[in-house]
Amino acid sequence: MKLQALRISSGWKVNWNMFYEQDINEENRLYEFSSSTLLSISNTQINRNIELIWHPQGDLNGSYVLDVFNLIEKYNPKKKVIEKVPENSASEITFKSKNRQEVVDKIETLVLELIPYKK
Repeated sequence: MKLQALRISSGWKVNWNMFYEQDINEENRLYEFSSSTLLSISNTQINRNIELIWHPQGDLNGSYVLDVFNLIEKYNPKKKVIEKVPENSASEITFKSKNRQEVVDKIETLVLELIPYKK
């Protein structure tokens, strides 16, 4: 089982990756498509985070849901540092598709074309 190849431009950090180079089927739906997040990448220079899920989890009739969140600076008192976190739970952009290649194309477009978020 291979991870899905993605062309990600510089500045992006992979936070989590369980996005595999395969489509959902009866054999893999409860493993590869049951994670709450398949892919999470962020770019703190432009204050953006991209998250990919399969919804509903493990459902053969589900679809990929790709969300783009705006990042803001927030002080973390436990770590005593300023971190970049999602501004809120509402996404700036949402894209849905059952087609893995469409999702790959959308991710590769977004990492090149997203403009910086400024609050």
